[in-house]
Order: sequence, then C-alpha cells, then structure tokens
Amino acid sequence: MTPELTFTCAATAIWRVTNEQPKPDVSFVPPMERRRLTGVERAALSVAWQVRPQDGEEIPVVFASRWGEIGVTAKLMQQFHADGEMSPAGFSASVHNATPGAFSLLTKNHAPYTAIAARARSLEAGLLESFALRRSVLFVYAEEATPSLYQGSFGEEETAHAVALRLVPAGEADVGTSWRVALRADDAVAPLRFEAFESFLTGRQEQVLSSSFTLTRG
Repeated sequence: MTPELTFTCAATAIWRVTNEQPKPDVSFVPPMERRRLTGVERAALSVAWQVRPQDGEEIPVVFASRWGEIGVTAKLMQQFHADGEMSPAGFSASVHNATPGAFSLLTKNHAPYTAIAARARSLEAGLLESFALRRSVLFVYAEEATPSLYQGSFGEEETAHAVALRLVPAGEADVGTSWRVALRADDAVAPLRFEAFESFLTGRQEQVLSSSFTLTRG
C-alpha cells in the first residue's frame, strides 16, 4: 500500500528581498535582542512570527536551510585566519539550529525543534520532515544572500528569502479543494527551488488555505 500523509495549511508567509521591502520586518523583537540577530534569523523570524499560533499553543518547529548561517561562518573563518582565534559568541550564532532556537526563546515555545540541511534538497527534506510528524507543525525555510567570499563558487547567487507554513493534520480544519502531491526521491528530478514554491503559494494563496494536501510516494 502506498503510504499517504494528509494535512492542511493553516497559514503561510513569504519574504524575499525587493526594492519595496529590502529588509525583513522584525520590529516585534525587543531592541536588545534584535541587534544580535543574524541575516538568516531575521528572515526566518519575520515569516515564522506571521504564522505562529495566535492562542499561545506550543508547536514543534522544523527549520530547513541549505547553507544556514553561512555569512557568520565565513566571518569566523576569516577571523581565525587573521587572528588565530574566533569569537565564542559568533560561534554560538553559526550553528544550524540557532534560528529555531531564537524562535523558541522569543515565543517561549517549549516544543521540540529540528534543523534540516540536505544540500539542494533542503526545502523538500524540510517539508517531508514536517509532514512525517503527523501533527501541527511550523515549517520554516530561509537562506541569506550569497556571501561575497563564495560568489563565483556557489554557482547561481541567491538573494535573501524565507517562507513559513503552519501545517495541521487533516480533520482539524474545514477544507475545500483536495490536492494530491507525489513525493519523489529520484536524483534525476530537479530539486524544488524556492522561486517555484513562492510562485505556487503566491498564485494560490486563498486556495491553499482552504485545501487539504495528500502526499504519496512518487
């Protein structure tokens, strides 16, 4: 029997660098904490805050990013090369789970969180991890702009972007349209890119929020 996972999307939020909004809105973060946020944390928190449960419900978080805190890491490596040492505070901000940790502290969310990195498939791997929990979950995917140190080495350069979804198991919300989506683990299939995901959500915002999604193995 083909395994199936069915869920609904209760809320979505997307941010990417534009002329109208060059920086993510993190005005809800206290000023002293806001000063210490990294680029990835700012992007991720800006969208996660918009889709968090409004009733104070504690919810598991799945955070996915291909490069994570690559900007902080690059600065630490340059610092170590120049000075032979690196900032302990900077190191604590460079780990891949720093972002979901910041969200948990900000919202006093004691539910578990997971940090996913799966190279070019990080967006898909994060979604799959979220679906597999079979419970309400906050999924966040974020990348910062390609650091100048790596421009020319990472292939196509990226601008900063982030997306957040609050997913709930089917049956916890009234739904209209049903979507069937095949999960494929075929290396010949191109990875899901943020641009395609953004286009899908932006063009179907109302429909997505009133639909159920059943995922099957492709």
